[in-house]
Amino acid sequence: MRYAQSKIIVAAAALTMALAALSGCGGGGGDSVAGGGVGGSGVTVASVGSVTGFGSVIVNGVAYATHSAEVFIDSTSEGSGDEALARNLSTGMVVRVEGVLNVDGSATARRIFFNKDLKGPVENLTDLDSFTRQVIVLGQTVVLDPLCVFRNTTATDVFVGMVLEISGYAEETGRIQATYVNKIADSLPLEGPVDIKGLVQRVDTPAKTYQINALTIDFSSADLSGLTGGIPQVGQLLEAEGRLQSPNLLKADRVEMLEEFGSGAFETAEFEGIITRTSGSDEFSIGRYTVLTDETTAYLNLSPSDLHRGTRVIVRGTLTDRTFLADEISLPGTIRIESDAGAVEPTENRLVPSGLEPISIQTTATTRIIGTAAGLDEIQPGEHMRMVGQRRSDGTIFASSLQVTPPNPTVELAGPVGSVAPPVLVVLGVTIDTASIPADRFRGLGGKPISSAAFFDLVEPGDTIAAKGDLQSGAITWTTIELEKK
Repeated sequence: MRYAQSKIIVAAAALTMALAALSGCGGGGGDSVAGGGVGGSGVTVASVGSVTGFGSVIVNGVAYATHSAEVFIDSTSEGSGDEALARNLSTGMVVRVEGVLNVDGSATARRIFFNKDLKGPVENLTDLDSFTRQVIVLGQTVVLDPLCVFRNTTATDVFVGMVLEISGYAEETGRIQATYVNKIADSLPLEGPVDIKGLVQRVDTPAKTYQINALTIDFSSADLSGLTGGIPQVGQLLEAEGRLQSPNLLKADRVEMLEEFGSGAFETAEFEGIITRTSGSDEFSIGRYTVLTDETTAYLNLSPSDLHRGTRVIVRGTLTDRTFLADEISLPGTIRIESDAGAVEPTENRLVPSGLEPISIQTTATTRIIGTAAGLDEIQPGEHMRMVGQRRSDGTIFASSLQVTPPNPTVELAGPVGSVAPPVLVVLGVTIDTASIPADRFRGLGGKPISSAAFFDLVEPGDTIAAKGDLQSGAITWTTIELEKK
């Protein structure tokens, strides 16, 4: 279980016990509800993020039991339970789970919602590099990166005219980073339906149209009963279903207003998305949501310096209107690498971190490179770099962001454990000999100090660890190690 989930469960237990104490011993009926959970069983939660696994449903690192969960696709109920889940959902889809985080450490989903971002034909197709393609669908720019989940097609098989269903996250430019792409058909039938979800950027009331990036939506004959005030407004998140009149004009049959977190009230909220704006050290935005941090905010597998525009994060905390007060911030990816740059190969879009030579970092057209370099061709061997990224199933490590600074001896390696043979373990092919680590620098889950023996009793292949050290003359002396995730 994620440490993040454990921490929320502790809060759930505290809340439940406090409410139980207030209720006293007498007069209370057995059906009373404590803390919003069923029978005082936990805290209510709304979690928005991409599906990363099943056997339940896993969203933002939390596994939710789904035996009685009702599944909604585009606001229509498709049934309840595991069968409805398997029939309608896929990894990569960005969903909203409404449920309860239970005191015993489990989580239960009550309702699961999926609304696609786009369904329509590919208008334009561009290869950005050997790993990344960019398509235009319904006037929206969409990036298909090597970590996207594909159904009924592959990135290389996508062609102009193919009808795709797309789910993902919007960048600050409005471009969508797809996490899920499903082929619907080879071509759009005459008068075939299309669908778009997006933020309204401009409304032309006399013409009865509104704009989402390059697409104009004509709502003159649409059912607007689902809109507050009966007319689209700038900043609203709307879903329009209709038919294309031209590549950049959709005549809507129906327009519905959506909210990322629905209309319910929840004791805690979780939100995965791409940072679109930063403001000082204690505030950033994910789309139309503002995230505030303070001295109590926990950074679970990152540091505040990793929070840049373009970084994909998971925020957990309390939500008021569209403002989060963050209890915890984490990265969805488990790979962090920091060292001086060794070999840099701009033509191959990759570099090797010094002292960690088994590792090769692959950059793509979507990698954000910041600091003293703006591109891979500007990075010189010996300059310091910090990478946040993810590993594909074939072992390739893709950089989401690279921060470049002057040379620095600091080294960090965070990733999944390949093998364990105390006092040595292997992470991403790198051998970490913990014999150099002082006895008081071993950490368990949540940063709790533990002994070396206790650490190795806990760690198993597949767990995520983070090790730090110093680089001198190409060799690393490891100084601290922590178990980040079981």
